[in-house]
Amino acid sequence: MGDTKRRTQISLETWQYEALMEISRKTGKSLAGIMRDLIAEKFAGDKIDKQNDSIMDIIGMGSGDGAPVARNHDGILYEQGLSK
Repeated sequence: MGDTKRRTQISLETWQYEALMEISRKTGKSLAGIMRDLIAEKFAGDKIDKQNDSIMDIIGMGSGDGAPVARNHDGILYEQGLSK
């Protein structure tokens, strides 16, 4: 993984803490390491597949001449009759 780790604090129910500590004793892993593994396992399938995600199809749909329009969007829309 190699990512920088962020320190956090959570509160666990007694049974959750005891279950994690039992796993820690059996595996020799730290409590934090076990929790990181569980979180990674939970969210492993949730990563966005950019090649197969249909939302990515909107990239490049717009076109223009490069003129800035964000600050004057109402003027641009009204002048061109696009707003209503």
